[in-house]
Amino acid sequence: MSNIKESYVYVESKTQDQTCIGIKGGKFAGVIYKYGNVSLGEETEDGNMPFKFEFDIIDNNAVPKENFGDDFMNLIGDILVDIIEEQYAEPDNRKDNSN
Repeated sequence: MSNIKESYVYVESKTQDQTCIGIKGGKFAGVIYKYGNVSLGEETEDGNMPFKFEFDIIDNNAVPKENFGDDFMNLIGDILVDIIEEQYAEPDNRKDNSN
């Protein structure tokens, strides 16, 4: 999957009190997880500020725990960046209350 948007879908929890992420393909297909705290990490030597985030796996879809390594972290990190970019691309519909 070349486009990260094609690799995930939003999933509501059974109680509909939170939105989770479902992975659509690859070796993590069917895994459902949610993000916890998200923050910016320390600036690296090359000037980047990577995200630091917590997550909980809601349903591992029978993927063994030992398979959740760096490639999983990179995938959900890329998904997080895509979600944040999508949020910032939306127009701000709030009214200006600076008066």
